Amino acid sequence: MKKSVLLICTALGALAFLTTKSQADWTRSNGPWSSTVMDILANGPDLFAATRGGGVFLSTDNGSSWIPLDNGFTNPYVNSLGVSGTSLFAGTTTVYGGIGGGIFRSTDNGATWTLASSGLTNSSVNSIAVSGSNLFAGTDTLNGNGGVFLSTNNGDNWTRVSDGLPLDHVLALVINGTSIFAGTSSSGVYLSTDNGGSWNAVNNGLTDLTIAALAASGNDIFAGTNGGVFLSTDNGSTWSQVNSGLTSLFIHSLGVSGTNLFAGTEDGVFLTTDNGTSWAHVSSGLTNKYIFSLEASGSELFAGTWGSGVFRTSDSGENWTLASTGMTGGDIRSFAIDDEHFFVGTGGGGVFLSTDSGANWDNVGLINEFVYSMAARPDGKGGVSFFAGTMGDGVFRSTDNGATWVSATAGITVPLIWSMAVIPNGKQMDIFAGSWGGGVFFSTDDGNSWTAGGIIQGAPLIASFAYNDNYIFTASWSSGVFRSSDRGLSWNSVNAGITNTFVNALWINGNDLFAGTLGGVFRSTDDGNTWVSANGGLSSSSIYAFIDSDTNLFAGAGSSNVEPGGVYLSTDLASNWNSVSPGLTNTNIRCFAINNANLFTGTYGGGLWQRPLSEMIGGPSPTPTPTATPTPSATPTTTPTVTPSATPTATPTPSVTPSPTPTPTSTPTPTPTATPTSTPRHTPTPRPRPVPRPRPTPPR
Repeated sequence: MKKSVLLICTALGALAFLTTKSQADWTRSNGPWSSTVMDILANGPDLFAATRGGGVFLSTDNGSSWIPLDNGFTNPYVNSLGVSGTSLFAGTTTVYGGIGGGIFRSTDNGATWTLASSGLTNSSVNSIAVSGSNLFAGTDTLNGNGGVFLSTNNGDNWTRVSDGLPLDHVLALVINGTSIFAGTSSSGVYLSTDNGGSWNAVNNGLTDLTIAALAASGNDIFAGTNGGVFLSTDNGSTWSQVNSGLTSLFIHSLGVSGTNLFAGTEDGVFLTTDNGTSWAHVSSGLTNKYIFSLEASGSELFAGTWGSGVFRTSDSGENWTLASTGMTGGDIRSFAIDDEHFFVGTGGGGVFLSTDSGANWDNVGLINEFVYSMAARPDGKGGVSFFAGTMGDGVFRSTDNGATWVSATAGITVPLIWSMAVIPNGKQMDIFAGSWGGGVFFSTDDGNSWTAGGIIQGAPLIASFAYNDNYIFTASWSSGVFRSSDRGLSWNSVNAGITNTFVNALWINGNDLFAGTLGGVFRSTDDGNTWVSANGGLSSSSIYAFIDSDTNLFAGAGSSNVEPGGVYLSTDLASNWNSVSPGLTNTNIRCFAINNANLFTGTYGGGLWQRPLSEMIGGPSPTPTPTATPTPSATPTTTPTVTPSATPTATPTPSVTPSPTPTPTSTPTPTPTATPTSTPRHTPTPRPRPVPRPRPTPPR
């Protein structure tokens, strides 16, 4: 009997048709979720927003509405913006396997973009600064080829100007007169007074050397760190800590408006009018308090959040209103479903609920949380417990259909939860949670307490689960697939034939076990003892999610500037694949769910999409048969299904960005399945920019 418990999301790419039946495109399922905004730039009356996964957005009405400017972008994961004369520049971040987009340039106010990265030896650009005709870019470091780059010809060519800089990520740049300051991820602040020709450390007084933000106000230089704000009044020669009144010391952004200085933190926005001597919390109306960018325009201030778009204030932060209409990107990481409730977990925006099969959505809590996995567990009495696994705060449970959530983390020693699954155990349902750094945890009492499973050697992150009558399987980054015959008390590696052991997703259909890796799909017909490649027709190698409908298997792939990503369908147990992705404008998939005969896919930065199964499979819509669903005698009439979500940018990320199986509402009494939907990079390293609570950053 098939018993898969993980669903993973992938990116959508190349277009293909499986049948001669007329096919419609995928359509976006618009919810109240919004984009993660890494940078905001005011240029005259226009506002530009850099987002993770949605490219650049433009507002010409002071933030009331936004339109996407993605024509020409091959990498929509934008970290930074800059303007020089009539040219607009966008710095993108490195994604899968070290593939980055570099710097893009627009000379028509963002309508079209072209790559302008000649000479850049590192294409992950964190910051851009302009001084006259000089354009500076701060990048990641990789094999010693990162640091600061200079262009004197409007981005046509770049030269590395990093003499004296450490091998460290340059996260922030600010120019004050002839002084250029560079903030690094672990080495503090560096100063150049010769256009980047040479750099010297200026860290006297800095007690935290992770510099996420820099700002200049008159002759004063401010540095935002993981230890609060520091002020220098002597061009960086000395620094003093100015944190009085700050309730969060993780500073992600700084903004200057006249004599006011604003700090964006993980607890909202703070204002100082006395150079940091005292700070006031000015966050009324901010429903998402992870502030990653700040920009002043006239009398108004704009704040970009992780997962909820842009907020605006016209009274120095006393009152904020959401100003994100049109920013429908959203980082969709996980699903959980029963007959009446369809939950979506997002990266940074919390949990959303639809009771009408995805037509309308409401935010139902855990705002600010990175909900990378979800699960639905029937209690045997007609009720359902919904679980949300977060990156930083462990597990939350709701027994009232999302109206309230309570922490359910007793016994979990590592609160970075990447994947979840509900697995039958006789007449009861046990819950399994895969962590980043702590292995597997399981609960036999509805999440009231958790027990650590057996040690899984060399597996830093547990990305997904699957099970059959004999075994429970886990997928790990870097160490492949593991199998347990004693419900998680001990695990053994089963990787014979798997040539890429970064495994993101597992799925079981009948007697076949499938593994989605960063090297494509592998299939096993003997419970994982041996594996063979099953990639015929796949044009993308990074597989993050699976789901099936009867014998039709869907795979979700990740996209990059060399791979299309997208949704693929196989009708012959992965011997051959065809792309079924028309209409998807974001093909970076992270999770799947089936609800009301529609296939839903969540993307990294591109929101939620849906398409009727009948358009892809042909004929009348079949009854979907998600993960294994043995129905214990106590199974209630409610039919929960859990769809996992997908990982570090380094992002990170990388927004991150793990895969159980959803149970359609049309299925009478299926057993719930849990699906992690996190999406790892080729090398699961933490994102260089300081990120929210989960210190290991969500993957890109």
